[in-house]
Amino acid sequence: MNFLLLPLCIVLGGVLPALWANGRTRSLRRAFASGKTVGLPAEVAWQSHDGQQDQGATVRGDLWLTGRGDAPLHFVAEGSTILTLPRGGRIRDVAPQRAKGLKRSFVHRETVVYQVPGAGARLAITVDQPSAEIVTKALTQPGGGQSEREKPADVLQVAPWQRIRVPGAAALLLSGALLLALFGAHTFLLGREVTAEVSGVRDAQCQVVWQDPWDASRTRHARVDCYQGEKPGDALRISARPWPARGEAADLEDSPFMVVFGVSAAGLAGLVGIASASLGAARRLRLLRGHLGRGGGANPPGAARVVVPWWSWATGTLGLAGLGLMTLAYGFGQPVRAEVTGTTDYGSCAVAWADPWDGARHTAEVDCDGVSGGDSLEVSALPWPLRGEAFDRDFTPVALGIVTVAHVGVALLGIGLRSRRSRRGRLLTSTPEAASTATSVPPQKQAGGDPARTGDVLDRGHLTAVSRLLFARDVRGSRPRSRGPEPDPGSHPWWRSPVLRRVALTSGVSWGALIVLGVTALWSGGWWMTALHSATDRSETSVATVEYLYDDLPLEPWPLPGEAEMSFVTADGRRVVTDIAHGDPVPAEGDTIGIAYAAGRPSVAWIPGDPGLGRGLWASGTVAALAVVRLVWCTVSFGRTLRRVLRAARCGEARRLDYLLLPGGGEKPRNAAPLLVLFEPGARRPAAVMEVEPSAVLLPTEGTLDLRSAPQDSAAAVAVIGEQLVWPFGPLTLLADQDEEEYFRQYVTDLVPPGVALDPSDAHGHPTESSPAADRG
Repeated sequence: MNFLLLPLCIVLGGVLPALWANGRTRSLRRAFASGKTVGLPAEVAWQSHDGQQDQGATVRGDLWLTGRGDAPLHFVAEGSTILTLPRGGRIRDVAPQRAKGLKRSFVHRETVVYQVPGAGARLAITVDQPSAEIVTKALTQPGGGQSEREKPADVLQVAPWQRIRVPGAAALLLSGALLLALFGAHTFLLGREVTAEVSGVRDAQCQVVWQDPWDASRTRHARVDCYQGEKPGDALRISARPWPARGEAADLEDSPFMVVFGVSAAGLAGLVGIASASLGAARRLRLLRGHLGRGGGANPPGAARVVVPWWSWATGTLGLAGLGLMTLAYGFGQPVRAEVTGTTDYGSCAVAWADPWDGARHTAEVDCDGVSGGDSLEVSALPWPLRGEAFDRDFTPVALGIVTVAHVGVALLGIGLRSRRSRRGRLLTSTPEAASTATSVPPQKQAGGDPARTGDVLDRGHLTAVSRLLFARDVRGSRPRSRGPEPDPGSHPWWRSPVLRRVALTSGVSWGALIVLGVTALWSGGWWMTALHSATDRSETSVATVEYLYDDLPLEPWPLPGEAEMSFVTADGRRVVTDIAHGDPVPAEGDTIGIAYAAGRPSVAWIPGDPGLGRGLWASGTVAALAVVRLVWCTVSFGRTLRRVLRAARCGEARRLDYLLLPGGGEKPRNAAPLLVLFEPGARRPAAVMEVEPSAVLLPTEGTLDLRSAPQDSAAAVAVIGEQLVWPFGPLTLLADQDEEEYFRQYVTDLVPPGVALDPSDAHGHPTESSPAADRG
């Protein structure tokens, strides 16, 4: 049960921030639905008709919108530039976008592409995924009316809880501080302070023995950190941890200080980040109110030239805290001569000294070099509120100085970079497209013709519009603008094709099974070596002493065996120290156990009659067998599929069909397999669909192709577009089957985000991909 404590703290440290985020999202939606003003962190950039950025820069800031009236939306950039967005335009797309940097793994964002009424270009507004629905409704739906007496500035009344901004990294820091606080509270507040006896010392860790404070009939063994030169037989004050970590303990010398320091540093940085982000949003809201109170018009002349990001505030605060600690230690502290009571192998000393203010004796650990027990060392005794702590006067001042300068340098670098980037906000209002957004346009009815709601979603016109919508999301990415030719499968072996090689490495090899097999071999290699020698070599017996007990990993010592370092003497007088597997109950350090060893290789030893080794062999053998079965199954399955596809490519009959390419959706459309939609010549509804290789997006998005397939195996088909061979990533699916047609219908419907109105007859902003210009791009 001990290993469950840390995952439990991690879950609690992650669940509470998630509950906060979900509650905030629901509150934003309720506030907007009730006609109140909400503010959202957003990134804005102008786009041209083909979806490319005109200005080459994205501007960060706040998007303020209200559910009352037909008032326009307002975007306030970090540099205090204000952009007014009238309602009544069209939502061209709502595309998922993966965040960059630290947020990449857990933050999902969406980009709302908005056709501003009266402007020649579009505006890409990127917000967190839960907020995209609010932005879409605010841009397309009229509000509930506005009082004539109500001024625009009076509409921007924001609830106090909405003024709190929590950056992603600040949330991580607070989650880490919460996790560490839960861990410390469980150990030092819920735990019991007891006196333990040191039974052994190794690598600055003491093996201690104590009576369980909850069950006096049980004796507990554990290892704790110790730095004061303790020896076997000494008494040591520890904190015995309660359930579910019963039997574990922590020292009361340095561990509480490290926990408090970690909670304070991470918590302070997170709170400073929240405070600076919230104050920045409040400043921009106040600027917007003043702008609207003056009747709008031109941007305010006092646009901020210096922008301080939240992480500059955090690192700057930590740098100032380091400077304050140096001042407290070496400016107000008193230099004293301390006695070195012990040393460690990693450059630290346990020292004792008389307090210079009241004469009380204190002990602490300081950095040292070239001293031994009994020597005298000059240290700096810290005053209140750190009375009883000490710093050395050689290494620590230099280290604190370097850390302080580094934090202040990072803060200044962040201010310079963010201030430079904030100047991009001027591009939002300096472009010709922005000039026509100053006046609000009444909400207009969306143009008709969206077959997703007024007709058949499988109509060829609607599918063409969906294809153009998806290709506008830059699904080609950084790929080369032309697709390399595939070798002829009739005259070359299949591994000459780069596409088939990639497929063989991804689908033909189970990398997960290989990793499991490798980890199992590393974990259980010693067990199988012991079993082999015990079965083939002559065995001898001896009595071993437990020298060191390794920490139990998950599933140890049951059902998997644990390991302990033991020493014994062989029949010919040699002393051997080796690791031996053991089951439950776990031996204690210093215990003696009867063991057997291989006469030809004494380092291979085992405990006769112990069931732990047998359980480990059965468990590891079962896992390895399952991994091998998975590997063989993937290889055989890929080989069968490859033979079918090659047979279709080499000797299949060709059929001329019309086609349309649908790129993959989701956050990674560049890596998703596109869908080849096939039509009979001149038909309006598709006849079949087939997943193909991702590089097919570099081909013309619509046209005609030759479909090759064997007469006896029509599901395995290969497409030939022009002279390019397109390998399939899935079987050919005929839409004559009603279930397959309904599945494809739902798939196409889900490709169009809510609020996006498609008009197949409107090709404005969507160049035909089969044109020469599109073939080049």
